[in-house]
Amino acid sequence: MLGITLALISSLFWGTNDYLSKRLLIKGLDEHFTLWVRFPIACLLLTPFSITHWGMNAKVLMYALIWLPFEVLGGIFFIKALKHTSLSVAMSFYSFMPVFSALFGWLLLGEEPSLLGLLGISLVILASLLIAGFSPAEFFRKNRGVLYMLVSTALFGFNVVIGKASIMESNSLFFSWFYTLCMGFGTLIFVKPKEIFNRENYRHCEVPFLGLFFALGDILYNLALVFTLSSYVASAERLSLIIALFYGKFLLRERTEGLFVPALLMILGNMLLALS
Repeated sequence: MLGITLALISSLFWGTNDYLSKRLLIKGLDEHFTLWVRFPIACLLLTPFSITHWGMNAKVLMYALIWLPFEVLGGIFFIKALKHTSLSVAMSFYSFMPVFSALFGWLLLGEEPSLLGLLGISLVILASLLIAGFSPAEFFRKNRGVLYMLVSTALFGFNVVIGKASIMESNSLFFSWFYTLCMGFGTLIFVKPKEIFNRENYRHCEVPFLGLFFALGDILYNLALVFTLSSYVASAERLSLIIALFYGKFLLRERTEGLFVPALLMILGNMLLALS
């Protein structure tokens, strides 16, 4: 229960982080800068934990060589998804991540889903078809941001499993700092130097909060992985979908008609995955 609770709280921080990212993109900030800037800020905030809970070893470094390329690409596709479609639709399809994490958890960790879990996966797929109007080809053609998000969820779903293995070899607090350090350098190569040194980019009030909320969500999420299965954590963290729908409708004035029923189906499907 503790792991699920921590994952639910982390979803509040990360859902808000996604909203702030969308706000910056609407303001016209470069997408790669918007993705990158959270990591150095979060890394700085988490540095004390790296000192008090040092956990570097050869296996952690080896795992980093595996997960970092996938995580960087997942982040790039994620921010492109936020740029090219509404926050509400993008985060609806982000709910596919527990499906991928369950698949990779089964293949790599032996966390085999039960019939209840398979029912949950079916509900997530049904919800996506409802959003797409049962015409996925036409929907994806008009919403390339959704395709970006699905690629992102597959990459992140794989890394949930690798990330948990890394945490088991070190500890949650150290890995939270180490993750932001690696991602800060990994995503930096996509950011134009002029964006990094443009002072105007740092004057937006959302920028420091991107780092703060990401750091808080990062710690809670990684702690949750210690206490329960990776598929449970990925499922509980999908509460951020409801948060995204709230922000999209009431703060960004997005059209959310036809999204709430599929969103509830996705959440129910993720709950069944967790219960399985």
